[in-house]
Amino acid sequence: MAKKELPKAKKYEGVSQYCPPLNFELVGKSFELVMDSGYDYEMKFVSREKLSYGLLEEEKKEYRYESLKVDDDGTYFVNLEMLQDKEHTVYTFVLDLEQSLVTFVRARMFLNPKLPKLPYTDIVFGAIRKEDGTLPEIRHGYTADMANKAICWRYGANNVIHVYSSERYYRLGFLPEDIARMRANNPNPDGGGLGAPGRMYEEPSDYIKIKEGIYVFNMIEEMACRVLPHRQGNNLLFLMNLNRLYDVGRSYGHNGEAQPENYTYGAFGEYYDASEILARKSSGYIR
Repeated sequence: MAKKELPKAKKYEGVSQYCPPLNFELVGKSFELVMDSGYDYEMKFVSREKLSYGLLEEEKKEYRYESLKVDDDGTYFVNLEMLQDKEHTVYTFVLDLEQSLVTFVRARMFLNPKLPKLPYTDIVFGAIRKEDGTLPEIRHGYTADMANKAICWRYGANNVIHVYSSERYYRLGFLPEDIARMRANNPNPDGGGLGAPGRMYEEPSDYIKIKEGIYVFNMIEEMACRVLPHRQGNNLLFLMNLNRLYDVGRSYGHNGEAQPENYTYGAFGEYYDASEILARKSSGYIR
């Protein structure tokens, strides 16, 4: 009698299972990115899976990428595969073809010797050279537009409330029914606003205005990194269309099995009254 094979464990997917269909409109196009860091780059979309990228006057390398689109005016979220270097660097670009602008986010790990799985990000603004050779003078930039707003984002049957508590911080919340379910599964949960009464999980964050109604939200799970068993916390980057209450984004860091991850996803949202969450005391930061 043949030995019966045991079912294989399901691969950890996180919210990658909620990634919308990828966008391939950029295939065959190339862009000269003139960054405010003083360097110029060329990005060419070779196929649906690969693009070439590098300094304008140097040899380019090919990378696997995923591209998502959030509006009808040419605003794209382009995420490169995890680069094979010692810092596991990831590149993400917001290409704004309507205004010929670009925002670049570089994320890296293994920079903190005490928390090696804590990611760090650098954000650089720039412009896309137009066909006539000119460059716009304006840039995407940091904003306080999101302060004191809150949105309940829905990933399938899963809900998470992002409370944009100021221009520098965000707080995490859950719907009452989700809190009840979590407490039923774990009577003594911590983090996520379920710890000491009157206190709240809060992280530093970045808010960038791309155009009216289109924003970037960038945050790092530093508190999670300090308390989770594997000492890990991800960098979550979102490109939000608040005109449609829809976003796309990527998670970079380590998954629940402590393996490196870099994947894209999307969600739909609705505004949420977070006055109770906003009234709580910060868990660890001076405002």
